[in-house]
Amino acid sequence: MKIVFILLEVFLFFSCNHRQSTELLKIKPIDELLTEIPVSEFADSVSLIQLDNRFLLASYGNPCFTDSFFLVTVADGVLKYSYTGELLMKIGEIGQGPMEYNRNNLMTIDIRNKRIRVYSIQEKVMIEYSYDGDFLNRVHFDLPDDTFGYPTTMRVLANKCYFFYTSMSGLSDPYYWVITDTCGQSLEIKQKHGQPVLKRGYACGTYCTSSSDNSLLYYNLFNDTIFRFTEQGVMPAFLWEQGKHRISVSTEDISNDMMVFTMFAETKRFLFFKWIDAGFKSFSSFGFYDKKMQISMGTKKLRDDLNAQITIPLNWVFSYSQKDKKDYMIGKIEPYELPEEILQRENIDPEGNLVMIMIRLKDE
Repeated sequence: MKIVFILLEVFLFFSCNHRQSTELLKIKPIDELLTEIPVSEFADSVSLIQLDNRFLLASYGNPCFTDSFFLVTVADGVLKYSYTGELLMKIGEIGQGPMEYNRNNLMTIDIRNKRIRVYSIQEKVMIEYSYDGDFLNRVHFDLPDDTFGYPTTMRVLANKCYFFYTSMSGLSDPYYWVITDTCGQSLEIKQKHGQPVLKRGYACGTYCTSSSDNSLLYYNLFNDTIFRFTEQGVMPAFLWEQGKHRISVSTEDISNDMMVFTMFAETKRFLFFKWIDAGFKSFSSFGFYDKKMQISMGTKKLRDDLNAQITIPLNWVFSYSQKDKKDYMIGKIEPYELPEEILQRENIDPEGNLVMIMIRLKDE
């Protein structure tokens, strides 16, 4: 499926000190992809960080970043690393004790309060640690009960916790999101309406990402709207364009024209997207919209023309984060995928752990 994003509607991003819009930006596909896109089109540097070998990692999930360290989740728990790739410590332990969390957990960093929060899903318990890994608190969270109602993503904004739920067709999963205070008391529960009827149960892109203006973005593909969460509340941010590329809860069969968005992120200057066809028969595609230049590009192949001079596999990329007030797209790559001269220059062990890719984005 050949698709790339072109942003056709007028959208006013900033007026004085706050965001205003006269019309929500609509995101729709066109039938053209570039053979490849060099990362210099949207980035000004690429760094490679190999995680040290004290924990051998086949993979890791949910990276969270501060200016001085980052965290990843693995089967054995939450690991804290420096930006040289050194393992600094393990945060807490897997177990049933009062200072421990279940393997089925969510993790995030509460930057305002300088706490690491790990949520044990089945127990509905939030375990709080200091940045140094000291146990601080264990709090029961008042989340609603439902057979298919487990949250899949957690974020903290100001003094609120946001829990986002997956969207499954053919199943009765009644929630979009639940917002609580940091003591676990529910503040808002956004419920779904109507019953999905897709014949085959289908998990359809439910994602949350941070934005560079200290807000959160949330979407799922059964909803026309991409939502923005700020300290003041929830509001529409963007719209998905209607058409044959869209999946809805009334869809009875999947076609290869339908799209599953696996990443959507907003930075100061860009909107980024990653997607695949709904039949999962094609490789991932990547696209972005440059607000400054008012152009969009899309491809199935990214090339690092700034550092390693390699093709960056899209299946390893991306998530969005900030460090030192700079925007980054974060990916990962196996060391054996790097050329020999890069392994030697960057002092990377070809048989060692995964290498984190930090792509620093342009902001001017």
